[in-house]
Amino acid sequence: ILFNLPSVSFAQFTDDFSDGDFTNNPNWTGDTARFEIDTLSQLHLNDTISNTSYLTTESKAIINGVWEFDVQLEFSPSTSNYAKVYIVSDNSDITSNLKGIYVKIGGESGAIDDVSLYIQDGNTNTKIIDGIDGIAAINPDLKIKVTRDSIGNWELFVDTSNQYMLQGLAFDNSITTSNYFGVYCKYTSTRADKFWFDNINVNGDSATETAPQEIKANDIIINEIY
Repeated sequence: ILFNLPSVSFAQFTDDFSDGDFTNNPNWTGDTARFEIDTLSQLHLNDTISNTSYLTTESKAIINGVWEFDVQLEFSPSTSNYAKVYIVSDNSDITSNLKGIYVKIGGESGAIDDVSLYIQDGNTNTKIIDGIDGIAAINPDLKIKVTRDSIGNWELFVDTSNQYMLQGLAFDNSITTSNYFGVYCKYTSTRADKFWFDNINVNGDSATETAPQEIKANDIIINEIY
């Protein structure tokens, strides 16, 4: 039993981009040429064409996790223009078929754009918390918080006016380890410089599965102590 238990350690990182870059403390990788730190010390997408862009940084927090971040979109989101924040990913390339958990901001038709929580397994995306319709419909400028307890109970909160509002709760423990945190932007050319992220704060414990012990012929195996 002991050889199959996960090892747990504390994991956290913060980034308010006040150092003027995203290459140190922590180091972000991905489409680095399409992002900048603006004069307000915010992470800003700065592209000119229709595209999909992302940045990721190492993050192993998932047990008793708390993820907080700010997102600003200077437009009304649509199915062609929206943001995702991957709070958990097993792959640094968050455009790939990965195992992860993300918050989606916008991405709906009409004026029902919301903030929702999804599980991704390969190319399958499952919404587990459906946020309040319309909360991200018009130029969203939001503070978002996600929490997970030690067994897989999730909560999603959105702050639009200095007070978090609960968007929903869910139970899911299909993913219990993490390697990366990331931001993802999907956009047309007219929205290519209208995404901002800031005040990222991640806390929690990491869990790494320990490989089972290899048992060979003639080994002495103790499976009960009395």
